[in-house]
Amino acid sequence: MYISEVRNERVIKTEIESVVFDGQYDVLVSGLGTAGSMAAIMLAENGLKVLGVEAFNCVGGTATIGGLQTPYFDTPGGRYAAIDGVAKEHHRLHTRNIIESRKLEFERLILQRGAQIWYESSVLGIYMEHDTVVGARVITPEGIHHIKTKVILDATGDAYTVHMAGCATEYGRKFDGLAQPYSMVSSLRTGTGVRTTNCDFGRVDQRDDKGLSETLIFSRAYEMEEDRNGGRFMLHMPLIGIREGRRILAEEVVKLEDVFAERYTKEPMFYAYADLDKHGWDIAMDGTTLGDWAIGANLGAYNVMIPVSYKALIPKGVDGILVACRALGVDRDVATCVRTMPAMKRVAEAAADIATLAVRHGCALRDIPYAELRAMLSESGCLKKPYDSYYRIDGWKNYDGTPLVPENVTFMTEAEALEAKLATEKPGEAIWSAKRMGTMANETLKGLLHSADENTRKHAAFALAISGDDSGIEILRAMVKERDPLMLKDCRKHNQQRGCMAIYFLGRLADVEIADTLIEIFSDEDEIKRPAYKLAFAMGTRYKIKDFQNEYFQFISNAVIALIRIADAHPQLQKKTAMAFRAAFEDETYCKRITQRPPMSSEGGMARHLKKVAYAAIVRWGQ
Repeated sequence: MYISEVRNERVIKTEIESVVFDGQYDVLVSGLGTAGSMAAIMLAENGLKVLGVEAFNCVGGTATIGGLQTPYFDTPGGRYAAIDGVAKEHHRLHTRNIIESRKLEFERLILQRGAQIWYESSVLGIYMEHDTVVGARVITPEGIHHIKTKVILDATGDAYTVHMAGCATEYGRKFDGLAQPYSMVSSLRTGTGVRTTNCDFGRVDQRDDKGLSETLIFSRAYEMEEDRNGGRFMLHMPLIGIREGRRILAEEVVKLEDVFAERYTKEPMFYAYADLDKHGWDIAMDGTTLGDWAIGANLGAYNVMIPVSYKALIPKGVDGILVACRALGVDRDVATCVRTMPAMKRVAEAAADIATLAVRHGCALRDIPYAELRAMLSESGCLKKPYDSYYRIDGWKNYDGTPLVPENVTFMTEAEALEAKLATEKPGEAIWSAKRMGTMANETLKGLLHSADENTRKHAAFALAISGDDSGIEILRAMVKERDPLMLKDCRKHNQQRGCMAIYFLGRLADVEIADTLIEIFSDEDEIKRPAYKLAFAMGTRYKIKDFQNEYFQFISNAVIALIRIADAHPQLQKKTAMAFRAAFEDETYCKRITQRPPMSSEGGMARHLKKVAYAAIVRWGQ
């Protein structure tokens, strides 16, 4: 037997002869947040002996002390609906704010069903025999306890317990290791009511204790004027909304490239449903799989339905521990769809049922009978395909503020059908359809490059470029040189300007001839005076952020990433590009053209990060 711990940011495994356990449970739930509180209730309902360990002094996490009141793209089905219903009824009768009702009712349901709760407590170490978890060392206000358990369910949000057990994890986006921006929820008084706001503040790596502490201080001191919107500030919620942390390397990992290729799991536990919502404005740095979707086809706010394997909750190579939080086994792009509160509640149900089956059958978590799990999840409605299509236009308002009517999306399969959509200011479905067709649509698209209609010509060039065909490259170059300002209208938010889309594709095509124009975009101090950056609106953004030149930032960030891709493919350009980067970014005056916001803010951080990205490329090139 050995104990696995984290010391000075390192996982340390120490052999021990034996340990005297002072408590024994079927399942220990580490973290009683959105998913952990639900899982504890469901495990106890399944008849298991359950201990919940929570670092704070209440349950619910994001749904309570995090301040989030309403679900995000919820779809019917799952045991959590009845649990939520209890809190809603309490709210109707007793409270002005559902947050307090959730605290009270979720705790009551956990205890009423026979589970135990240890508040202000944390798991310090994991006892293991070979590669199997057998117990945990837990620190509480009363001292340290040694707990024997058949399963540990990690619902910490950051896979901290799984990491402590030595399981492999990954973090951040591949390009630069950054996570998504975090949010701060504030409570405001408006008239006789109370409401909350939920706004992005910046980025944080919560694995860094010092950085997290500095972030907490900043987020409580920094006010965004537009967040108030007429309300009177009351308080910041105790828990900041960290959208991304570690992700486990699971028995089965759900990847966006597989989703787009329709390589779906054969053993789903639920269907995630939301948009691929990055929250950061620097989507140019999120890679080409998402880039083709969100920039190249301008479909970033289309909703995607993703079947998620139950094996995404099981860390690879270790038994006796499950993940029931946003750290499940998905790639970073899929994580943006799966991290929502309704999805986490379904994760909680699946994790509770997986653990229950493992305890009942006395088997490894990866060996549970899937047919039984599927039957349990199907009966409750947790495993239920909510719509006929895997893609859907959904939301509350269109880009222009008009009511949005949800509808399923079916992509085209015939090349002749592309032209009608390409001729509009909503060509995204046709561009993505062309990508799905591969090269079969290319001859038709090449013919459209000579159309008398401007939209058709330009959008046909996009549709060709997304499958790697450079036949429309002259049209793409012209769009960049004129800084084509037309903002397309496919999405309810985050729509792209055509000039930015052209930059993205020329970077994908590694076009040498556009390099000088790209350098001009981020180097010329007068660039910001161009008409493309003077629009009176940011069509499709959630709100117009004061003191942030979003359109200008989109062109600059796309230009930097495109030029890096071009120089990677053509090393003879690397010295010239390195010199241009130094001249443009060294003194950081470029930041002031983008925003006056502080470095730790979301917008200020993204502006300053351009320099880090550029200089990292210089170092990599040896320049």
